Amino acid sequence: RGSHDMSPYCALMLVVLHAFALQRGDGLTFVLGASASRCVSESLLPKSLLTGEWTVVSVAAALNTSTGSTNLALRSPNGATLFESVEVSGHFAVAAQESGLHSVCMQNGKDGERQITLMLRTALEVEDHAVVAKKEHVEAIEAELDRMEKMAEHVYEEMNYMRTRSELMQTTDASTRGRLLWVEVAMLCTLLVMGLWQIHYLKRYFQTKKIL
Repeated sequence: RGSHDMSPYCALMLVVLHAFALQRGDGLTFVLGASASRCVSESLLPKSLLTGEWTVVSVAAALNTSTGSTNLALRSPNGATLFESVEVSGHFAVAAQESGLHSVCMQNGKDGERQITLMLRTALEVEDHAVVAKKEHVEAIEAELDRMEKMAEHVYEEMNYMRTRSELMQTTDASTRGRLLWVEVAMLCTLLVMGLWQIHYLKRYFQTKKIL
C-alpha cells in the first residue's frame, strides 16, 4: 500500500480522523500535596502535535499561587525536556520528533496543597488543514490506522476462537447427552431381561418342585 496513491475515500477518512483527533481532549483535575508530583503520559507518533493547558489553584485560601512554586515539565520518551514552566496557568504546543510516551509532569512546591487542572489534546502538525491528505501529513495517521487494523484483527480472531470453543462445547454436550441416553436404554433393557429371566427361572423351579 503506497502513500502516493490514495483513493478519495481514504482521504476523506483521514480528514475525519484528523478532525476527531483535534477535538479529543483529556481533562484531568487532581490535588498535589506539598512536594508531591504526578505525571500524565500521552502516546504520540512522529510529526504529531501535543497541546495542553493547565491551571494551578491553591487548596488553602491563604496560600498564594502567584509565586509559581508548581513546576510543569513536558518530557520526551528519552527523558529530554521539551517544555517547562513555573507559571500558575498557561498553554503549550510541542511537536513530537519520535514515537512513544510523552510525559507531562507536575511538581508541587513545599508550601502546601494545590489543585491542578490539566487539559491535553493531540493532533497532526499541519499548517494548512486543507492539505491534510498530502503524503507528508498522513504518515502518522496511516501508522495509527495500521495499529487499529491489527487490533481489530486480533479482536476478530479472539471472537472466532471463542465462537469455535462455544460450538465445540455445545457439540460435546450434545454428544454426552446422547451417550447417556443410550446407557440408560441399555441399563433398562438389561434390567428387563434379568427380570424376565428370574420369572422364567422361578417358574421352572416351582414346576420342578410340583408346587405349581
